[in-house]
Order: sequence, then structure tokens, then C-alpha cells
Amino acid sequence: MKLSAATAALVLIAACATTVSPPPREPDPERARAALATLVIRNETAHRLEILYRTVGGGEAMVGVGHVDARATAEMAPVPAAEPLILVARTTAGTELALPPRTFTIDGTWTWLIPPDARFVRSRSGL
Repeated sequence: MKLSAATAALVLIAACATTVSPPPREPDPERARAALATLVIRNETAHRLEILYRTVGGGEAMVGVGHVDARATAEMAPVPAAEPLILVARTTAGTELALPPRTFTIDGTWTWLIPPDARFVRSRSGL
């Protein structure tokens, strides 16, 4: 009986033992940085615009990244890169101009030229 009690104790000890994992590797510096892109808006319209984006598949929630005055150019807050975004320019009256989804290059700069005859429409949310 002592042998089976000793065996049971060894099995119990072995079952409770944990393995020691090596420390995690340093993250790849390229992946550890925030994946962001610079967005510049060249607004040739007569409207002051609010610039927003939403992620594809992320619902209707919008994130504002800045404003640009009429007939002006402005750099916005950084936007996520390497994932599809829908950019939206909204007038003070609530009408919008939306681009199809696009992905931005990490650390890249992209300029959105909004021509003077851009067509702004009432948003789906009724703003």
C-alpha cells in the first residue's frame, strides 16, 4: 500500500508542476510602433469641414480627426494605417461627402483633394 501511496503522491506532484516559459522576445520594433498615417485635407469648397472616419465593419461610430476651413489645406490628427477606413467630410449643415473604403500606408501621408464642386448629401443617420 505504501508503494501506491508514494506513486499517487508522485503523480499528484507531477500534475501540479508548472512549466517554466522563456521570457517573451522583444517585440518587432516595426510592429511595436503605432500603425498610423498622416492625412492632409485640401478643401477647395466654400464650406468649413469636419473630417471623420469610421472603420469598415466597425458599425456607424465615427472618429473626428480635425477641421479644415473653406479653401484651405490642413493636416489632421493621425489615422490608423493598414486597415480599411471610410473618410467623411461633414459640413456645418450636416451634409457629408464620403469616400469608399481605403487603406493607408504606415507612416505614409495621403492628401484628400475636395474639389469646389464636391457633392455633399444628407447622411444616413439623418444629421
